[in-house]
Amino acid sequence: MRSILVGVLRLAAGAILFGVIAVVFFRVHCAPIRLVFSPTPSAIHNPPQAAGIANYSRPEVDTFYTYPEWYIVWSYQSKADFQRGHLPSGYSYFGDIGQFWQAYCTMYSATRAAYPFPIGDHVMLAVIGSSFSVEYALKGTYEKTIGRLSEWTSRHEPVAEDLYAAQVAENYAAFVHIRPFYEFSFAHALHGLWSETPFRTTHFLRTLERRAWLSLDYSVEALYCQLIELGTHATYGFEDTTTKAWVDLPSEVKSAGRLKIVRDPGGNEAVIEVPRYQEFTPSAQMLIKAGVHFHQIAGNQLIVVSAIAPSQWTNHGPGVQVLLVQPLLTSPGAARVVLLCPVPELHTVLPLLEADGLRIEHVYDY
Repeated sequence: MRSILVGVLRLAAGAILFGVIAVVFFRVHCAPIRLVFSPTPSAIHNPPQAAGIANYSRPEVDTFYTYPEWYIVWSYQSKADFQRGHLPSGYSYFGDIGQFWQAYCTMYSATRAAYPFPIGDHVMLAVIGSSFSVEYALKGTYEKTIGRLSEWTSRHEPVAEDLYAAQVAENYAAFVHIRPFYEFSFAHALHGLWSETPFRTTHFLRTLERRAWLSLDYSVEALYCQLIELGTHATYGFEDTTTKAWVDLPSEVKSAGRLKIVRDPGGNEAVIEVPRYQEFTPSAQMLIKAGVHFHQIAGNQLIVVSAIAPSQWTNHGPGVQVLLVQPLLTSPGAARVVLLCPVPELHTVLPLLEADGLRIEHVYDY
């Protein structure tokens, strides 16, 4: 156990060093991107309608840096989807590493000339990005060598451990949509590997190899998550789980009593409270369909949105700026497009994107 802990600490130190080097590289390599829309002036981050409301505003720059953070979530989901019908050696581990750093570089390019340098965001992304890169580099190297040889010994047929690992990947992907990754119980996954998965097989070598590899994987992940959780809570405390938004409400929506209204200044205006993280996107879509128009979200008037589009899609709308297009590595013919949109235009932009054949993936809360 001690040797594993030392190994995890060394990996964490290496990941941090790698992240620092990456940030320096970005400073030199990632040229500024001119934004079509002007950042929200600091003077209107706290309008009279929201005066005195605690935690009403957050830094607008966070919507940009939330995308590379969530890219890791999309990668875990993509890996889980892939493992439903494929063995793990075929997954795009190294491609995902490249796309994470491309996303981080692009968001830095988009913000470096328009916003103050957000050191907390960079530290966070350096740590989780470098640890994600180390994790996928090790797993990719192993799966494409020893793992692939092991698959050959089983004639590429999944064993019980493969099915169990696919289910754990599915559970993990679902979990990180709503909670921080470090809260997932890999210790429980390790226990289930040995207590719930029968040790009976016609492919003994594959079974033995999977047992050993997954046991090591889940053990290291469990210890690493504990360390990150302790460090995160010590550094950042506990984040709010809701966001305030200044909106216009149709009278029938306002009187229905289904929204949490923080302040009612009269007329159709209101400051409401909506969930953060994964729940924010469907909540915003539901509000827009009900006729709600946003003035500000968390005191801001720009927000980043991602959508899944055909790979040949081109932007025809004036209400968005395309920041990044990344092909879906396991879904040829599709791409993830990352867009910058004015908050007051969300009620027109999102329906237009959907009418153009895009699926709204996420609206990146601050």
